[in-house]
Amino acid sequence: MTLLPAASANSGRRGRSPAPTPRAPLFWATLLAVAWPLGSTAGLLAAEASTSSTPGVQTVNVLVINFDPVLKTRGNRKLHEEMNWSDPWQLTDKMVEDARVCSGGYVNYRVMERIDHDGFTTFRDGFTYTEEAFLEVWEKHREKANPGMTSFQWMFRKFDLAAKIQAMNLREIWLWGAPYMSWDELRWKTPGDQVPYPTDNPWFYRPYDVPDVGRTIWIMCWNYERGEGEMLESYGHRIESVLSLTVGRGVWDVRRNGENVWNRFTRVDKDFPGESEVGSVHYAPNSTSDYDWGNTNAVWTYADDWLTYPNLPRKKRLLNAASGGWEGIVGHHLWWMRRLPRHPGVTDGFYNNWWQYIVNYDEAIRRLPPPGATFRKPKEARYAD
Repeated sequence: MTLLPAASANSGRRGRSPAPTPRAPLFWATLLAVAWPLGSTAGLLAAEASTSSTPGVQTVNVLVINFDPVLKTRGNRKLHEEMNWSDPWQLTDKMVEDARVCSGGYVNYRVMERIDHDGFTTFRDGFTYTEEAFLEVWEKHREKANPGMTSFQWMFRKFDLAAKIQAMNLREIWLWGAPYMSWDELRWKTPGDQVPYPTDNPWFYRPYDVPDVGRTIWIMCWNYERGEGEMLESYGHRIESVLSLTVGRGVWDVRRNGENVWNRFTRVDKDFPGESEVGSVHYAPNSTSDYDWGNTNAVWTYADDWLTYPNLPRKKRLLNAASGGWEGIVGHHLWWMRRLPRHPGVTDGFYNNWWQYIVNYDEAIRRLPPPGATFRKPKEARYAD
């Protein structure tokens, strides 16, 4: 499976990432029909409610920066208000709550500081939009948008982020901005750019120009022109990235790594007829194309098995978007995240609670190094140059 670039603050379009699951030989479908002894936030489905408690809570300190210029030519209204876009602080609170619920209470995001920045970002070439220039691009001439990207070297200097990371024990930085502030939907930087396994997919590891601060730092880059669904989609791609480089052992492709548990989790009916599992961020079990989260065709799926991983009872259900609970962008992403394994213990050298890798990466790989890990700098990644 291939991760592709996704639009975030640099576009008003929904991003693409990952591509459809590559079609695998049909013998996998029959081989994997046997049991593997693998070891909305308003309310959970009945099947989920009985498995919603996970021992322990992982508190994750976060700093949030909202790039939201006050428009002097528009009655001193903030950009998101003038454009009638989403409230970034309400979405921030939704992300905190969504992660808590979907992880069964394991993830406790704690926002240490909220920064409202009255200004635009500065690009790697030194360019910064003025109010007038941005409004002209957005309202009249989008073809004139600067093709560059926001500088994270600049951002770290501007907000003294390296010092804040140490002082507040931050693991994550969340950014909010407008279209054409030009940043990828996520960045993550590990010490020395080392990852557990080699990979030929450049979209798994995305450090860009983020400075090395001696610990892994995640930076989520969101767009307040969009809503909760797109926020969760970017977060979901972050999950896909880190699980591909840990549980997936650097490969997300059923043709090359078909028996791997992460590759199995993401199977869909179009590739494994009658044998789908949970799917991916872009693909529900019955999806036939990207973003097809409202499909009314019912398929047989083992998706609910993953609520009790590593115990997979192999009980298929005939479900579609409505009966399965994954209808629409928000509905699907919450449904998908709730099925990420989150129970205690270890199977085949990996934590049964995959949220360990998602929010507690440094400690997780230190306490339980992934089997056969080489911890080297990947040749293929989203570096700055």
